[in-house]
Amino acid sequence: MANEDSVLKEVDQELAEDRQWAMFRKYGPAAMAGALAIVVGVGGWQFWNGYKDRIAKEQALEYRNAVDLLVEDADGGRAALGAIAEGEASGYSVLSELQRAASYARDGERVAAIAAFEGIYTKGSTPKRVKDLARLRAAYLSLNDGRDAVMKHLGGLPNEGGAFSYHASEVSGLAALEAKDYETALSIFRLLSVDLAAPAAVKARAEDFAALAASGKAGVNITGELRVDDLLDAIGAGDTIESDLGAVTGDAGVDDVVSEIEAALDAAADDVEPVVETPPATTETSASDPETENE
Repeated sequence: MANEDSVLKEVDQELAEDRQWAMFRKYGPAAMAGALAIVVGVGGWQFWNGYKDRIAKEQALEYRNAVDLLVEDADGGRAALGAIAEGEASGYSVLSELQRAASYARDGERVAAIAAFEGIYTKGSTPKRVKDLARLRAAYLSLNDGRDAVMKHLGGLPNEGGAFSYHASEVSGLAALEAKDYETALSIFRLLSVDLAAPAAVKARAEDFAALAASGKAGVNITGELRVDDLLDAIGAGDTIESDLGAVTGDAGVDDVVSEIEAALDAAADDVEPVVETPPATTETSASDPETENE
């Protein structure tokens, strides 16, 4: 009896081993492949994050070196910024374009600066807030070129309710004042001066400009009292592009500005729908077909 129990146990054990081996042969390769895929995926994710961090640090260093070079060698700094801007789209590439345009403005190369800012806001991949800043900067610099030039750069910015809309309204009012359209200028500045949501500095300047426009409307000769250069000093944006962008969100550091720009670039890329190419029609019309010729 004991021998029979022993034989049955051996048979059961062999059957269990056969079933396990069969299960392994059936599902083992898939399980091993899945485990390998998880390992490779985790490793790839870590490698990609490390790669992105390394590239970001390199771009940050290149950007800062280029900005520092602007102080000693404007042309060299602009060339370095241009090289960064022409690279892969990133927060630092966008900042480099803005800094390059701003350097022209600081050096009094107004035409070159306007062209550079215009190139930024007409570029399709540029984030919306950066486009708005470029529009505003180009409009500031165009006040000497007349009202039409200013409004061309501003576009619909004064009425969009964005971060720079109040400053854009201010510039449009200055353009009207320069064009001696005192009625329009007075209307714009009065609205700005009582708008509770407008920045305090904009409201304060609007009161002064409204008084000036009222004097012009009343027939007082204000020629010579309105100097565009002085106005630019009064309403010009910050010393750096980062401060311009950071002022509307409270960002203090370059890294924060870069992160926000890169997030906007990623969002813009996600919004792009794939283009499905439609093959051209293959219908051919015979030149000798009498019906075609009659048509």
